[in-house]
Amino acid sequence: MSEKKVYLGIDIGAGLGAKLGLFPKVHSAVAESLLPVDQYGGTFGGFTDSLIEATEKLLSENSLTMQDVRSIGIACPGILGSDGSFQLVQNLSDFTGHNLKAALRERLNLPVDIENDANAGALAEWSVLRVETLYWVFGGGWGGAWVSRDGRVQFPSHDWDGNDASLHYTNEPGYAIPLDKIMLTTLFQEVNASFERFMQNLREEFAGNPAAALGPSASPDSLRAETLLSGPGRCRIFRAIVGDDDFYERFLDIHETRGMNDPAIAGQHISKLSSMRVEAAVKSDRLYGKILAQATRIMIKAAYRDGMAEGIPICLGGKPSYALPYFGPSAQRAMGKLGLMNYLRPSVIDERGCNANLVGAAVLAEKAWKKSK
Repeated sequence: MSEKKVYLGIDIGAGLGAKLGLFPKVHSAVAESLLPVDQYGGTFGGFTDSLIEATEKLLSENSLTMQDVRSIGIACPGILGSDGSFQLVQNLSDFTGHNLKAALRERLNLPVDIENDANAGALAEWSVLRVETLYWVFGGGWGGAWVSRDGRVQFPSHDWDGNDASLHYTNEPGYAIPLDKIMLTTLFQEVNASFERFMQNLREEFAGNPAAALGPSASPDSLRAETLLSGPGRCRIFRAIVGDDDFYERFLDIHETRGMNDPAIAGQHISKLSSMRVEAAVKSDRLYGKILAQATRIMIKAAYRDGMAEGIPICLGGKPSYALPYFGPSAQRAMGKLGLMNYLRPSVIDERGCNANLVGAAVLAEKAWKKSK
């Protein structure tokens, strides 16, 4: 078995597609490719076939075959069963109930491991830092993981029973952490903004889904943390602060102004405005940081009871985390006032110019390989 040359890492996304990488070692991909989401095949079986075809093509382009693959690691969105099956994949509903880990293992006769993408990214961070750490990834929501000193994800959301109260704050922070509406009203007031305007905008945005204005377990007194602490959340905060004032548009070109309606790209324009010290953007990031500090306090206070060490580093990944220079100082000051000594820092994998999920998939592949020997 020693002649095997590469680990295959797969990062399944619901946006662009599935990224594939060939790794002689877990931190060094020699080749990557993308299976576009429009080529997923429409069914789980079709996706499996397309994934294998894309893998064989990538291997062939690099003068390799499936015989040169040691093992496979998969990072994916959603919640998994303990057997690796897809339990809940909101943006890829056809996957629910299927088991890609078992399917690839059977089809390819290779060791396979699979994990939620935030957990995989956290394992990638740990593979470099080798210390107990929290890893958060901001995107359409807020995912995360707590990795122990010896490299184990603590309290992964496997075999979830559907009860919000069963989710551990460190593993599903955006979905599980409740942010009290009275507290949020006070924080909005501190930057002379209206939380009621935020709620009005939220109700209009989700007119067909009143649950969006409720917290975990359908609480009317709170909101899910990711409603504010995510890429779309940052945009919602900005819109609530700006209101009907379009002064900020003077600092953007026509394409950037149009892009402010798209959460996928609006964040970079808010960062541009913050860098130019435009008041609405500065206030938005100050508020984002204060809210993040409060959510962090809720998470860490609960995690201490489960044995988390004090002051462990918090690594941030995902595109919205690139705005850390703008919301980070506010968050760090507020965390200090709350007695939290944890340091927010960018993902060490991102700093290396790598994809944390894909590197995490390679880490999973290495674990599967070692377990099989």
